[in-house]
Amino acid sequence: MTSKLSGSKWKKHKILRGSSELSSALPPTRTFSRDNLWEYVHRYGKVIVKPVNGYGGAGVIQVSRVEDNIYKIHYGSSQKTFVGEQRANDYLKSKMKRASYIIQRRIPLATINGRPFDLRVMVQKRTGSPWKVTGKLAKVAGKGYIITNVARSRGKVLPVETALRLSNITKRNNSVLLPQIDRIALSAANRLGNFYRFRIVGLDVGIDRDGKVWIIEPNFAPAVSLFLKLKNKSMYRTIMSYKRKNR
Repeated sequence: MTSKLSGSKWKKHKILRGSSELSSALPPTRTFSRDNLWEYVHRYGKVIVKPVNGYGGAGVIQVSRVEDNIYKIHYGSSQKTFVGEQRANDYLKSKMKRASYIIQRRIPLATINGRPFDLRVMVQKRTGSPWKVTGKLAKVAGKGYIITNVARSRGKVLPVETALRLSNITKRNNSVLLPQIDRIALSAANRLGNFYRFRIVGLDVGIDRDGKVWIIEPNFAPAVSLFLKLKNKSMYRTIMSYKRKNR
């Protein structure tokens, strides 16, 4: 076990993928190369390219196949269309910093009024106690953005139940879905706890239009302030209570 909380997105993905319980909840993911990129684009239609050590939605790019030999690249709120892989690849590379990247299948996230959203699920523990889900909320992308990071996309937060009610999820049963989200989050925290020392993890959890739950990525330094944006501050108080007792 390592005491460091670094660890790239790729490393964390591989750790979670090693769990038979969690592997089916992870989007197909590979390290970035030109061959891997275009194989995934042609296989899945839409992919996400993101830096392995990025945070806050920085550097996240979507590459889509529109039709034969026509591709769209979505970066920030900008979208550009290209004819041919070479032109698309040249533009993509111009937006990528000198860093390592991974490629993921773009999960068809559920939307609210056409804007994608995912969940931030906070999991914490106290010494000698099991992991506990201490809070969860929905992050809705700002207009024109693919990322749900609230600050970067100028999006908003909603209570999870409100987001599910307003969403386009076709197979929604909250009495099944909400406990399933908690189970996956707790399982992910337990799995990661075998490799890292930490007391808090914020999991970005996606739900697709069919109601399937996906783990997008874990974050060992999640922004607790998001929970202050909710009218009900009880989850914020619970999260902070855990943080204070772990100092």
